[in-house]
Amino acid sequence: MFPETIGGKTKLPAKFVCKKCNQNLGFLDEALKKEHPFMMDAFQVDEGIIGKIRGKNDRMRKKKEKINIQGKFEASSTSMRRDNNNENVNFVNADFIITSKYFVRSLHKCIANILCYSYGPAYVRKSYPELLYFVKNGRDVRPWTYAVSYAQPFDRLLISEPKVINHLLIKIQGNNHEVISFIHTSGIWIVGSSPYLLNPNLIEKISDEIVTKLAARKNPLLNKPLTDFFGFEWDKEKRICFGKLKFLWCVKEIEGKPNDDSLYLLTKCRMCGQTNPTGIILGRKILYEGDINSKIMYSKNSWNKYTENDLKKMGLKTEKLSKESLKTHTAQGISIPVENDVKKMNIKNCKTNCINCNSLIEFSADDCFI
Repeated sequence: MFPETIGGKTKLPAKFVCKKCNQNLGFLDEALKKEHPFMMDAFQVDEGIIGKIRGKNDRMRKKKEKINIQGKFEASSTSMRRDNNNENVNFVNADFIITSKYFVRSLHKCIANILCYSYGPAYVRKSYPELLYFVKNGRDVRPWTYAVSYAQPFDRLLISEPKVINHLLIKIQGNNHEVISFIHTSGIWIVGSSPYLLNPNLIEKISDEIVTKLAARKNPLLNKPLTDFFGFEWDKEKRICFGKLKFLWCVKEIEGKPNDDSLYLLTKCRMCGQTNPTGIILGRKILYEGDINSKIMYSKNSWNKYTENDLKKMGLKTEKLSKESLKTHTAQGISIPVENDVKKMNIKNCKTNCINCNSLIEFSADDCFI
């Protein structure tokens, strides 16, 4: 049901599996292991997670990955490095809100397998065609969200084989939808069978159900409350967490379309993390004027980019740049004189609705950037 790469052992009956699809989708199993830093971390710290060994070279490679593992696909610049004593750990270029198409598809592949194991392939084909299409072919990843409660890094349960701990059936207009949660060394994951299914209230309800159910089982592993082992807050942007296990809701952001004439004043949704235009437009010329020796640099985003004309005014000879180099320069974060920092603007108690999850965003100048 779960890939061997993250510790899965329970197998679907052979008659349930299309051999061609299983082979063609092998890259999703690799994405599950190597596109999320905490999945990579779990592989390193949990000796029970070995993966499929195909020969001597495979064994040697996996042994090296226990010390230094490199990410893949959209996480190709991410790596996890640690010493043999597991004392010094380095996350390199690690992002903990992963919404890459392969990683999200890989989580939903697990859910399709669980449903297939529970009900058989004929039922799943009939009842969940959208889920199967997304797993097999991909499409817009934004409707397919998930939530995760990260394992505490210094006091964790080693759960080598992922285990289903909550299975919620939801009926909407006569149709069945399911939300499945599984626990693993990496954390607790909530994934739905249908697009646009997860929401903050549902995640909070599931979080509290998991805590209550596992506390009632009196599992000898849980000599402390489950909340002591999970709910670590990796996200530095202080997004809202849901339920007793502090789940983060991971939603793909809507990308912006930069305006050549002006810059958007932006703010973040604390609910889903979406970068939102506030409705205020700022003139490029006014923002760039001032002491160029004292600047503030904002993080790059898809809403604001330098124009070629901006780069020329900064002294760059754009005609000598390659297309790729020019693209890199225009996409970097905007820098402006410190005296023009948008956080100094007279903006107080403003409101807007998130373009992604429609939550109300209340913001002041301190919450804004460009």
